[in-house]
Amino acid sequence: MAVIDNTLPTLLDQARRTDPQGGIAAVVEQLTKRNPLLEDMVFQEGNLPTGHRFVSRTSLPSVAWRRLNEGISPSKSGTTQVDEVCGQVAGLSVLDVDVADLNGNGAAFRASEDLAFLQSLNNEANSALFYASTKANPEKICGFAPRFDLSSAIGGGQIVKCDAAASGNDQTSIWLICWGPQTAFGIFPKGSQAGIKFKDLGSQLWDDGTGKKFEAYVSSWKWHLGLCVKDYRYVVRIANVDTGSLASNGTNVVEAMIRAYNTLEDTNTGRMAWYCNRTIGTYLHLQAMNSTRQSTLSVDNIAGKPIVSFLGAPIRITDSILNTESVVA
Repeated sequence: MAVIDNTLPTLLDQARRTDPQGGIAAVVEQLTKRNPLLEDMVFQEGNLPTGHRFVSRTSLPSVAWRRLNEGISPSKSGTTQVDEVCGQVAGLSVLDVDVADLNGNGAAFRASEDLAFLQSLNNEANSALFYASTKANPEKICGFAPRFDLSSAIGGGQIVKCDAAASGNDQTSIWLICWGPQTAFGIFPKGSQAGIKFKDLGSQLWDDGTGKKFEAYVSSWKWHLGLCVKDYRYVVRIANVDTGSLASNGTNVVEAMIRAYNTLEDTNTGRMAWYCNRTIGTYLHLQAMNSTRQSTLSVDNIAGKPIVSFLGAPIRITDSILNTESVVA
């Protein structure tokens, strides 16, 4: 049975600590229900107004065997300073008062629209955590894929290629992540609150774009978040999973997952989980029902719902992981 480390603070835990009234926590709880990444992702407050700064060790000090009465040369480890940035996802809801009040319950209509905004923000953040690039879009965050996109780059040793002959833009990835304060975690700016900030701006006159005004209910949504990968050794990307040949070459997926599991620096550190899309999630669920795969894949009942696990870690399905990735070199 999969065991989840519940001692590490998730976004919901952080929200409950910073909002004793429960308003933000209630919003974050809705986020978690719709975003499997947030079930496991550890969050902590950054030490900068714009993100988080940490020191990464790049090399170890040298040591030597010595004889009696013989000295050794001094040495030290190598370090580098890394800044991770937060981005802001925002939305503005403008509802004509008369439209909202047509059915006699404007509050219910606004609540329905608020849920739509919540889901849209959630989808955007989830996609950004995997694919956003600050090089291409400086206003965004740096997601996982831009950090693990080339075998010869930093962190390239954490890329496991599923299909050596993969071709075309019908690839997908499976991610194995160990969440923790010393491995990989989400961040929010120093002095701010965790999760989405919602503000009801009430009823006000709104310009329709032509200079004419109408009365509207206005709501503001803001979410500051970022991603910090403090130690690359605790993230593994299984790339080049060719969805076009999954039916005939699917055994490569399970074998690649075993290699990924053994690529992690330490499987006992942090909260570990797998992430894939529905295509791969369905395939793995079917494989879990196959008796020949039950030594590594299993279906557990956790909190009243079936959870497919691989080598003790839950497999989370997220629609943000695409089936249209390019081949990773």
